[in-house]
Amino acid sequence: MILFENVTKTYPRTTRPALDDVNLEIPRGEFAFVVGTSGSGKSTLMQLVMKEQDATRGRILVAGRDLDRLPERKVPALRREIGCVFQDFRLLPNKTVFQNVAYALQVLGSSRARIRQTVPETLELVGLAGMEKRLPHQLSGGEQQRVAIARAFVNRPPILLADEPTGNLDPDTSLGIVQLLDRINRTGTTVVMATHDTVTVNAMRKRVIRLDRGVLVSDMEAGDYTTGSIPRVRLEEETSARPADAPEVPDGYDDGDPAAYDHGDAAQAPGAPGAPDEPSVTMPPIGRDEDAPRARGGIFRRHKAVQTSDR
Repeated sequence: MILFENVTKTYPRTTRPALDDVNLEIPRGEFAFVVGTSGSGKSTLMQLVMKEQDATRGRILVAGRDLDRLPERKVPALRREIGCVFQDFRLLPNKTVFQNVAYALQVLGSSRARIRQTVPETLELVGLAGMEKRLPHQLSGGEQQRVAIARAFVNRPPILLADEPTGNLDPDTSLGIVQLLDRINRTGTTVVMATHDTVTVNAMRKRVIRLDRGVLVSDMEAGDYTTGSIPRVRLEEETSARPADAPEVPDGYDDGDPAAYDHGDAAQAPGAPGAPDEPSVTMPPIGRDEDAPRARGGIFRRHKAVQTSDR
């Protein structure tokens, strides 16, 4: 579903790559967290999957497409297969919950009949049944994020990318949002979530891909957000390793591209920070749905993380 082969991304006027020779495979039906400090390359990885950025070197395949060879006229078709959820919700403030979710189908030219059927089904899935006529400012932060997830998923994309979706939420609400993403993953959608949320990552026990200064340093099944001593790992095909005594990266602009974080006067959805907690929503048990489709063959290779040293 998503394959990185020796991918390096270097931004202009930077001293080091945002991603450095990354090899990564995320099969169909996977749920994977991408973790790391600011500047580790998480956002760059997500942007490369969306083809918002192009790799400097290496090969990227997404949903069977070689992005280096994908013509610009076919990029919109690729993006229709990828749902995106962001930290700042990005809801249309003057449209109701129903209209915000329906908008994603309208831009694809879906019929009114399909919209009338699909939107209520999706709102029920995300725990917002009965809230169709509310405006964003009438919702809590967690409810606004559920609307954003519904909008990203209403077209049933095979891939869902979530870039820091719990960054504006309290811990309890954050766990509910990730449980919702887990429910979506159980339908067969591949979910990739970039996050700093240590508590939620540790609670979910999903695959954890860790980046450090653009280098993939660990890729663990049922992993956690390791703090303190970080186990150094390598892919089985790899023979080189980074120096164990390399200094920690200071906090700063993520991924070495300050321009990517200059949002200017872009409006954020009202009521996001400090909004009241959303009502609890019953979720299925956390864990892998054994019926979810999996890719076990083809071009994909499972890269097993092997601990080489501690630092």
